[in-house]
Amino acid sequence: MAWSLLIRGGTVVDGSGAPGESKDVAVEGERIAAVGAGLAGEAARVIDATGLMVAPGFIDIHSHSDLFYHACPAAESKVRQGVTTEVVGMCSFSPAPVAPGRAELVRAWAGGTGSQLPIAWESFGEYLDHLRRLGPSVNIVQFAGQGALRLATVGPDNRPPTPAEEAAMERHLAEALEAGAFGFSTGLVYPPSLYASTEELIRLARSMARRGGLYFSHIRGEAAMLEDSIAEAIRIGEEGGVPVQIAHIKAAGRENWGLMDRALGLIEAARARGVEVTADVYPYTAGSTKMDNLLPAWMHDGGVARLLERLADPAARRRAVAECLVDGERWLTFSGATGWDEIVIATCPRAELEGMSLAALARQAGTPPAEAMLDLLLAERASVSMVIFSQSEDNVKKALAHPHVMVGSDSIGLSAGPGPHPGKPHPRMYGTFPRVLGRYCREEPVVSLETAVHKMTGMPAAKLRFKDRGLVRRGFAADLALFDAATVRDEATYADPHRHPTGIPYVVVNGQVVVDGPRFNAVPAGRVLTPA
Repeated sequence: MAWSLLIRGGTVVDGSGAPGESKDVAVEGERIAAVGAGLAGEAARVIDATGLMVAPGFIDIHSHSDLFYHACPAAESKVRQGVTTEVVGMCSFSPAPVAPGRAELVRAWAGGTGSQLPIAWESFGEYLDHLRRLGPSVNIVQFAGQGALRLATVGPDNRPPTPAEEAAMERHLAEALEAGAFGFSTGLVYPPSLYASTEELIRLARSMARRGGLYFSHIRGEAAMLEDSIAEAIRIGEEGGVPVQIAHIKAAGRENWGLMDRALGLIEAARARGVEVTADVYPYTAGSTKMDNLLPAWMHDGGVARLLERLADPAARRRAVAECLVDGERWLTFSGATGWDEIVIATCPRAELEGMSLAALARQAGTPPAEAMLDLLLAERASVSMVIFSQSEDNVKKALAHPHVMVGSDSIGLSAGPGPHPGKPHPRMYGTFPRVLGRYCREEPVVSLETAVHKMTGMPAAKLRFKDRGLVRRGFAADLALFDAATVRDEATYADPHRHPTGIPYVVVNGQVVVDGPRFNAVPAGRVLTPA
């Protein structure tokens, strides 16, 4: 028998959590044709996988590459990690739907990367067609962002929707699900998503329950509000009749680190009574988001234009400082009370500031740190992102070890090739998955290799209801990641983030070898996936 690809001599870690076994894997076209020891047959291409693990391609269960596919459809920094499928439309952000005349509003809402979005669509289906035309190198699972649904109906204002607007949101969501969305996401610390009440979200969830939609949530608070926020997410799923995914679970802020055990306990208790709730985690103690999200919610009411007006208003600035400054040294945010040296500029139109902490910026400017931050956001029209250190290493390990927590990068796909790079982003954009395999399986064992692979493949595939991805099985999609368990490691650092990992020599997407040793083949191997 002749195959298009034969992978010989590797140890298959099939994604189920079962121990690895020495097997060959044969691929024909986009599908796995056979899995077994000593497969006999000819192939157009043979890969000698001796000494390598052969795993399903990793599924990044929480990603934001949909804000960057227009610039980098190859999502190289993800695929070189072994990622073959990205779940996007997270934290309430999605590029669609877009109401007529509101494209600029969506671009401003999405921040610096969103300002370049070539929005030539209105409906969710039109946007998915745009993705297909881009020819991505990675498979895409798209959610509808509840923030996008609100912008298309209510707009950027902090108020409840009218009955007509709520009905319109439900129609937009139904159209998105019909086009191929897997559900909707919230980002309940980000405007306008944060303006939604629990009851509004329950009604929206109910509207998609019969279609099998999923609810993915960046919860309302990850610091002192952590327990109440997880309870809210569980309630939305329970009363709305939909499965729940809690994004990048964490206890943010040193004073809140002790809440992690209770947070994980809430998930266990909900599952015990039949609620399908799971979570994901990234293997770092720092997060990253837009810097304007450090500001209180009332400053965002009305959208970016109103935010900039308030940043220029001395009275509004004094109010924000009075509400958020703690002991004159720390800033109280969704991540707890954070020191100025723990907040680092990641991307900024003024490239010379990238990598600088707000404490250092204040020293350079000769102003108090809060004023330096507000000045920066005003001058750069809120187009600044940050890395923020707020978490405990012990809690990262607890989350990673939990049986119902998966792995998600919470990042975008970039290229580290020739040319300019966008600032000093979080190293998770290049290193999330190899960091788990290298650091938390080999160097500081928290989970077994088989368990880690399951958290990156079979577990998220089951959450997404895939019937033919996430496992190395005959008839499944030929999405595969080959790595060396003895050498795989992340190379990206906070100081030098644009570095691809080592120890992942081959990645196959739908039967095409995209990572081929040192070569990256930016071929349109990916698919825009739709629910089963």
